[in-house]
Parts: sequence; structure tokens; C-alpha cells
Amino acid sequence: MELPETRVTAVFQLLENGSKQGYIGEDISQLEHALQAAFYATQAQSDNETVLAALLHDIGQFCSAKELRRMLASDSDKWIDVGVVGHEKLGAEYLRRLGFSNKVCELVESHVVAKRYLTATEPEYYAGLSKASKLSLKFQGGPFTPEEARAFEQDPFFQEKVQLRKWDDAAKVVGLETPGLETYRSHGKAQKPNLFGKTIQDISQIVGKLDVPAYRSKQIHKWMYQKGVNTFQDMANLPKTLQRDMDAQYAIDYGRIVDNQLSVDGTRKLLLQFNDDPQASVETVFIPEHHRGTLCVSSQVGCSLSCTFCHTGTQKLYRNLTASEIVGQYMVAAWIANDFPQKMNQQRNVSNIVFMGQGEPLYNFRNVSSAISLLTDRQGIGIAPWRITISTSGVAPLIPRIAKELRVGLAISLHSADNDTRSEIMPINKTYPLKQLMESCTEFAKLAGQQNRRITFEYVMLDGINDSDSDAKRLVELLKHLPAHVNLIPFNPWPGSAYCSSSPERIDSFCSQIRRSGIHASVRTPRGDDILAACGQLKSANKKLI
Repeated sequence: MELPETRVTAVFQLLENGSKQGYIGEDISQLEHALQAAFYATQAQSDNETVLAALLHDIGQFCSAKELRRMLASDSDKWIDVGVVGHEKLGAEYLRRLGFSNKVCELVESHVVAKRYLTATEPEYYAGLSKASKLSLKFQGGPFTPEEARAFEQDPFFQEKVQLRKWDDAAKVVGLETPGLETYRSHGKAQKPNLFGKTIQDISQIVGKLDVPAYRSKQIHKWMYQKGVNTFQDMANLPKTLQRDMDAQYAIDYGRIVDNQLSVDGTRKLLLQFNDDPQASVETVFIPEHHRGTLCVSSQVGCSLSCTFCHTGTQKLYRNLTASEIVGQYMVAAWIANDFPQKMNQQRNVSNIVFMGQGEPLYNFRNVSSAISLLTDRQGIGIAPWRITISTSGVAPLIPRIAKELRVGLAISLHSADNDTRSEIMPINKTYPLKQLMESCTEFAKLAGQQNRRITFEYVMLDGINDSDSDAKRLVELLKHLPAHVNLIPFNPWPGSAYCSSSPERIDSFCSQIRRSGIHASVRTPRGDDILAACGQLKSANKKLI
């Protein structure tokens, strides 16, 4: 999309004027808000049109009513009273008149519509809105009906519209350093899109435009996911011309290893960075054992839940990880563990995956779901679903979908069977209290297959907080009707933590009490605690994270 320089200058001048205009309800300017939204879009490897839409999504707020009347009223009466028309529609029409592409204008026009969709379909979304955004929703039509939501999902730009809305909501950070406005004048230097993370169907569409046989897409897919090859030049059975064409247009990027630490017990902790963004860094941990190797992956950069005993909870949420970034953690670990190329009839060294790293997986359900599809694809990586477990702090409405749609295992970060105590150490309990959580677990057990219906309940042992005999009795009463396994976790200290672990004797007594009731229970042996890689100790090392 090439625009005359004069038109770009006109739009950018409006944005610059926004540096003096406050963003409603927040301590940043309209320009800062626009630059942050564009920054998030760039970090997600979006195309130029989507980045421009993120930058310009509030352009209707920048234009004065006088300008809009002069430009729009000549067309028809519907534009005369600009006070009645939403700023997103005015902004989209303004950009259309200047010659911006249909996609840019569609995305700008729909960010309020996407907000209505998200409030109707994602239980956690509304709770995360600012006070001003919640108030404005009342005047924007409120949440979609189920019929409206289904219709919106058929929109050709549905994914981009939803993602733009989330960038809009996140772009309210005081003091966040972002590239300046001039970065976007020529759309910056466009990064090659990442082919890694694409499905076989996606690759088929891409290859189909290059006038080569359809089977080439299967070859590329196999090289990437079964052989772990990340350069087109190493895909030996592809024609040189196709190698060059693909290399010119796409990258294969798992993320960059920033730090690699090895514990005395063999546990390995990796700090991975995505898109050359120091803030987009997460930790992933590989725990080797005699009979299996478990990889603990992160689903978000930071976390919004603020559990008081968890190191990650001290790191504010920066953004969700994409499916390619989640699966990229596996690829990097599998390479280090010598799992590529895949070997027939031989157990992998990285044999199991648990979503127990940074972030709440169910608050990134779409990308986690896409990542699991890639991980379990029999024509690709091919990990059995029963070897994958999602751990949640208790996002109750989405738990049954783990069994119904993803068909993987479930772990609940429980940590107390008393509502008051759990609410104190895990604020999410105020939103989804124990009764609602247990109902969702019961539904999961009904829907799950035989191999993954047993639910693991994780219980960190905090001295004097949740480790008494009465706490054990409440726990038994809570879980007695479920196919449950209780995993007791000695608290792993981290810098600044306020808790101490229960003594080994107290933990053993607590465990024995649960076992006597007929519920399976075990005590987790801490792994990697010397490098802050044990349960509850993960936090991206980069200090600039917001």
C-alpha cells in the first residue's frame, strides 16, 4: 500500500497534535496510546496494514469536528452531525478519503465492535478493562448476543480485529518506551513473516501462490516440524528456486536464547526472547528424569493474577505469547535435548509438556489451543495429547473446554481448600470461588477421556498458612468426589518472598492424612531451585518488563 507523501504527512501531523491531548481516563497522551498500540502490533509480527491500523485506530479522536464536517458533510446527510457518529467510523471514513487500504479502514472501524465481541465471549476480558472503558461500553451497545458473536467470527479480518482491540486495551502504560512516529512513515523495515507456527493448510496456501506442485507444502511442513530445520537452504529435496523464493518472503524463527542455565540436578532453564524485543522474554524449564523429560512452558510474558507466593506474580503482564512462540519453546528445548530429527520407535528426550511456566494459559486460550494443535499434529511434531497438561489457577468457565476441545490433561493450582485463605493468596478466587471451580472440574472429568480424566491438584505448602490438619481435612472433603491426585509442593523461596516452606515432617504428615482418605497424593521433589527454576520461581530476567 503506497500513499502520496502529502497524505501521510497530513495524517502524521494529526497524530503529532495528539501529544498535547490526553487519552481519556489515563495518564498518557493520545499519541502515546497510538504509538503503544502500533508497538504491540509490530512485536506480534503483524503486516504493515495491521500495524498502521493499530497506529491510526483512534484517528477520529484526533480530527476536530470542524475538519470532519468540512470533509464528510459534502457526501451525504449521514455525516453532518459528527457528534452522533462514533469516532471509529469517522476515522475510518477519513482514511478512506485519503486512500488507505480497505483492510486498514476495516480494522480502524471495528475496534469498538471487537470490544463488544470480547466482553461476550471471554469471561476474563471485561474484568481487565479500565474504568473508562467499562463505562464507554454502555454507550457502545454492550456485549454481543450469541448470534452477533457468531456472525462477527465469519468476518475475513476477524482475528486482526480482535487482536487490535486487545492492543488498544493494553496501550495505556505510563512511561513505556516505544519507537517514535517517524518509524511508521514508510512502515519501517518490514520483518519477514514467520513461517514457523503455520499449519499445513496455511503452508499449502502460501506454496500454492508460487506455481509449484502441492506436495511441496508437505515437504516444507515435515522439514520444519519433524526434522527441526529452520533454514530453507537445508531443505534438501526442495528446488533451489523454491528455497530462494521462500527465504525471500519468510523466516523460520523459534525465538532467541538469551540465557541458558544448568542446575546441579540436570534441570535446564532457558530465557528466550522474541522479535528482538527485550521485554518479550520468557523462561522455560526442562526437567530430565529416568523415564521421561518434562518441559515447563510459558504462555504469557508476565502474569495478571498476582498470586502472593509466586515469583511470576510480581511481574506485570506484558502480552500473550503467540502459538509460534509457545511451540518455539519446545523446538529450542528439543534441539538442545537432541530430539531432532525425530527418531522412529524411540521415546523423545522431551517427552512431556506442562503449561506451568509464566502466565495463566486460559487467559491466552486461543493461542494455547493453536499451540497444542501444532504440538499434537501427527503429521508434524506428534506429541500425544495425554503427554500435555495445562495448569490453571482456576479460570472456571474455560476448564471444560480443555477436555472437550484440547483433550489434554488438567492441573489446578489450588493451594487452599478454604475460600478466605485462597482468596488471600490467590485473588482469582474472588472471581471464581471454590464451589464454581469444583463444578467445572466435575464437568471436565465427565468430558475427559480415560487417559487424562484424573485431575492433578497442586498445593504449595506454606508454613502456618495452609498446612494444618484441619486444612488437610478440608482438602479431602473438597476433592473426595473427584478423580484427584494431590501434588504437595514445598514452597520454593525467591528474592523478596514473604513465606517459608512447611517443614518436611509437616509435609509428610499432611500427605499421609490425604492418602489415608483414599486420595492419591505425592510430594514433589524440588528441581532446579539453585537457578530459580523450581515451581513458583520463574520470572523473566529482563528488568525492563512492565
